[in-house]
Amino acid sequence: MGVSPWGSPGYSATGPGLILALGFLAVCNSHVARRRRSKKNEVSTGALLALGLIALFVAYPAIGVGVVLVVGVGAFAWRAEQRREAQRRAERLLGYSLGDLDGLTGAEFEKWVTAVLEGAGIPAENIRDRGDFGVDVVASVGRVRVGIQVKRLSGSVGNSAVQEALAGSSYHDCSLAAVVTQSRFTSAARKQAARARVPVLLVDRKRIHDLARLVQEFARSGKAI
Repeated sequence: MGVSPWGSPGYSATGPGLILALGFLAVCNSHVARRRRSKKNEVSTGALLALGLIALFVAYPAIGVGVVLVVGVGAFAWRAEQRREAQRRAERLLGYSLGDLDGLTGAEFEKWVTAVLEGAGIPAENIRDRGDFGVDVVASVGRVRVGIQVKRLSGSVGNSAVQEALAGSSYHDCSLAAVVTQSRFTSAARKQAARARVPVLLVDRKRIHDLARLVQEFARSGKAI
């Protein structure tokens, strides 16, 4: 037994308690860095962190308290940032949740897409009433026109939507094409877009909250993101 840095009997700096604590924390850190966002991994990560903290408390109680405080503050800050990001996403969706978008009709979804683009300062026109020929919305970023096929579906969007977007973009003198959906794309649709001579942007459920930014970057770079 040695004397701890805090003036009371405890493990020496090279004692097994400190080694055990540091070992557990190293494993925890490595596991957290590699973990995926799944229930199973979240549970195992929590168990490892708990064991590491217990070992640290045994070796050096004061240090353990400090670690708990740091972890607590970090967790609070992370949750606060998640709430802020959720709010930012909601604002970019004009107050609509994904569930709300699922409940819209096709015509309503087209109007929503047009409103999101215009709200971000991108001139956009819903051309449904003029006969779209495969394109529902035409957006202009500078001199670049993007023909957008809008699909509000319960199932996945197939490659026919990509073909329609390409045909409609050509008809309406658009140099770029895009397909926007609140659903998902099939692998065939992604392959069709990747092989098309004209760049095609695909925006699905996972990325629709960034619709305006994606269209702007697509128009400026001329490359699908």
